[in-house]
Amino acid sequence: MSPPPRLSADDRRAQIIDAVTPAVLELGATITSRQLADAAGVAEGTLFKAFGDKESLLAALVEHHMTDAEPDLDPRADSVADVVASLVPVVVERMRFMFRLVIALGPIAQRVAAERRDDFERSKRWIAARFEPFAHELRVTPLVAADVLRTLAWAAAASWGEDEPVSSVDDIMQVLLHGIVGAPGAESGAEPAQGRRPDASALEPVEA
Repeated sequence: MSPPPRLSADDRRAQIIDAVTPAVLELGATITSRQLADAAGVAEGTLFKAFGDKESLLAALVEHHMTDAEPDLDPRADSVADVVASLVPVVVERMRFMFRLVIALGPIAQRVAAERRDDFERSKRWIAARFEPFAHELRVTPLVAADVLRTLAWAAAASWGEDEPVSSVDDIMQVLLHGIVGAPGAESGAEPAQGRRPDASALEPVEA
């Protein structure tokens, strides 16, 4: 049996980053090179050979996760509600992960985020592309819709100092599809039924 093919240097670095990410999220920037090596299952010398030093590894980790390829979403969507239902859970989960990473690594993550802002902004463009086929149904451009979705997702992910997120995935979907004004006769602040998909009819243009 022939031996497995050797990983390229880039693939090896990515493998190490994926292996150490849980430990970095738990321990933050105070994690030691020994702890990183243990998490990766390699010798410290291997880490230094691949990344140079600990801070370079942590910066590479942030960059790796910030520049992840767009998620593999179901391309089939029959309505704006379908697009929102497929996007919001994915974007909120990604924002929660990035928020945890920024909290864990502080200035290192902030520096990389500032340097790679174009990569982060790319997510807005792929979200907008999902809205594009339904642009004629939107009150705003697909790019604005993408920006609002990301803003609400970040608010839910960050929690703004609350112990638990104030906004849920369903809240975001309701606001995106219906706004914050309830339908006439509806109970103020009523909780939506669990698992109910927002009614896309609320997106129909209002008659003048």
